[in-house]
Amino acid sequence: MKVLITGSSGLIGSILVDQMRARHEVVGYDRQAPEAVPVGTTFVQGDMLDREALQRALVGVEGVVHLAGIPYDIPPLHEVFSVNVQGTYNALDLAVEAGASHFLFASSIMAYGFGQNVDPQYFPVDEEHPLLANRPYGLSKVVGEQLCRSFSERSAIRTYCFRLTTAVSPGSRYDIYPSAGRKVEVGIYQYFDVRDFATLAENALADKQIQHESFLVSAVDSGHQESTADVIANYYPQAELRYRELNLNSPFVSIEKAQRLLAFAPQHTWRSERGRPI
Repeated sequence: MKVLITGSSGLIGSILVDQMRARHEVVGYDRQAPEAVPVGTTFVQGDMLDREALQRALVGVEGVVHLAGIPYDIPPLHEVFSVNVQGTYNALDLAVEAGASHFLFASSIMAYGFGQNVDPQYFPVDEEHPLLANRPYGLSKVVGEQLCRSFSERSAIRTYCFRLTTAVSPGSRYDIYPSAGRKVEVGIYQYFDVRDFATLAENALADKQIQHESFLVSAVDSGHQESTADVIANYYPQAELRYRELNLNSPFVSIEKAQRLLAFAPQHTWRSERGRPI
C-alpha cells in the first residue's frame, strides 16, 4: 500500500516512517524536512494549509496517517484551532479526491478535557465518555473526529480516530514515568509506546470492516507510581469505578475496543523498559 504520513518528521511520525517502509511505499509530509530521508521512502515538504503541496503528496496514496498539526495549546491559541481543524479538513478532502481508502487521524485524550476543565466521570475511561474539552487543542481534536465521521458518511473512505495518550519511545519521554502527584494529569497518567502504535496503525490500514470508529490508545499499565486505586481515591473520589478487575497497575483508560476490533496488543511499558514487573 502507498501510505502518506503527515507530520512525518515528528516523534511519532519518524518512527512510523521507519517501521512502515519495509511493507509499504511511504511518503512523508511535514513542513520541516528530516535530517535524512529514509531509504525506500519519499518526502514532500509543506504544511497542512498548503493544498497544492498536500495534493502532490497524495498522488496514488491509498492510506493516510494524519499526525500533523500544532501540538497542545501553544499561543496564539486561535491558530491552534484554525490550523488543526482546517489542516484535517484539507487532508480528508484531498485524500477522498485522491481515492484513498483508509484515513487514520491522530486525535488526543485531551479531547476529554481532563486535567483542564473537567475530571473523569468514571474509570476506566472509554470511548463513550463525553468529550468535554473547552480549550483550543482539545476542541480541535473533537472537531477533527467529527470531520472524519462526516467524510466517512458521504464517501467510501474508512476513518479511524485514535485518542492518543502521551507518546513515548526508546530514548524519548520514558523518563517522565512513573509520574507522581498530579503530574501529567492532562493525560490522566497514561502513555503509549510509539512502536506499539505503529503496529496498531498497520492493523487499521489492513482492516476491511470498519467505516468509522474512535479508539483510545494506551499501554497496558498506568504511568503513576501510586496504585491505580489510590490515585482514584486521592484525586478523583467522585468518579465511578467500572473496572471488571482492578489491579495494582491497571490503566486509567480502556483499550478493550482497539483490542477487540483491531487486535491491538501493546508490548512495551515503562516497567518493561526498566526491567520491572508489570
